[in-house]
This record gives sequence, structure tokens and C-alpha cells, in this order.
Amino acid sequence: MKKRPKKKPSVRKKIKAIPKGDALLNHVIKLTGLPHKTLKHELKEILERKNISSHNLNLGQLRCAAASYVREIMTSLVDKCAMKKSDSVH
Repeated sequence: MKKRPKKKPSVRKKIKAIPKGDALLNHVIKLTGLPHKTLKHELKEILERKNISSHNLNLGQLRCAAASYVREIMTSLVDKCAMKKSDSVH
């Protein structure tokens, strides 16, 4: 009788559940490395404008808020650069 080779243990990584709500918001803010208090305040303001509660926040909603935040920052930077150019021309 032939011996069967032993099965190798599964190497699958356990996927953790994606947090939701405030836990998701705090986790993502921590991962950015940006100032926690400032970023949380800014994102919560955006969520409020979109009528999204941070207590029930899901990943899709957070992506939408983060995209809005980046757009707002970029718009602000473009406006500041335009103002500096117009000031230096006069």
C-alpha cells in the first residue's frame, strides 16, 4: 500500500472584515499619516454636507467623501496659485 503524501497546511491569508462607521473613518485617517484631528474634522464636514452619518459609514461613502476632500484641496491650491500670478503681474 502506498502512503499518501501529507497535505500541506493552507497558506490562505485570513481577510479581516472591513470596519464600518467611525472605526472605518479612524482606521483610514490613521493610514494616511495626515494630522488626525484636522482630517477627521474636514471629512466629517463633507459627510454632513452629503447627509451621511459617520456612525453608519461604509467604504463607498468614505471614498466619495475622500474624493470630494481632494477636489476641494486641489481647487483651493489652483485658486491660490492664480491669485499669486495675478498679484505678481500688477
